[in-house]
Amino acid sequence: MAPVLVAGGAVLAVGPERAMAIVGLGGDPAENEQQQAKDNSTDHADESDGGQDGEGGPDAPQITQSDMPLMPFPEMIVNVTDTTADGRQTSRFLKVNLLMVFDETAPGAAQLTARELYIRDAFQSFLRSLNVADLQGARGIALLKSELLRRARAVGHTDAPRDILISDLVIQ
Repeated sequence: MAPVLVAGGAVLAVGPERAMAIVGLGGDPAENEQQQAKDNSTDHADESDGGQDGEGGPDAPQITQSDMPLMPFPEMIVNVTDTTADGRQTSRFLKVNLLMVFDETAPGAAQLTARELYIRDAFQSFLRSLNVADLQGARGIALLKSELLRRARAVGHTDAPRDILISDLVIQ
């Protein structure tokens, strides 16, 4: 079932003609190669355009997210609320291990390590306010990461934090 869903998502993302060309079915082979070359050049252009991760012009060194330092946070265990099948409120444990990716060249990045305890406190306060339903599915995880990133930037007083990585997330 999962491969069918993935294939269906791919067809929706690129269109049926392009999907058929990708797997080598249908279309002119020369046209398929031209389209693939065009796609590859577009991908490389996106990487070298100095997007949000890099600064400066074409001669400036490009900083990619994989080159940025990581700030690990100690494991956090908090209580979150859950609703049982019969409508009662109950408490569950949420265990999460986080890493924050930050740009050390951004203004104010040096103060992030000094503000680490305050950032962790803001994370825990937010996590305690969640319901188990808030964490379900890809949408829930995306919301969690964006809210934690917003809090890291606010508490750190800088835009240096670039991403929040979740290494473990367990609800018991």
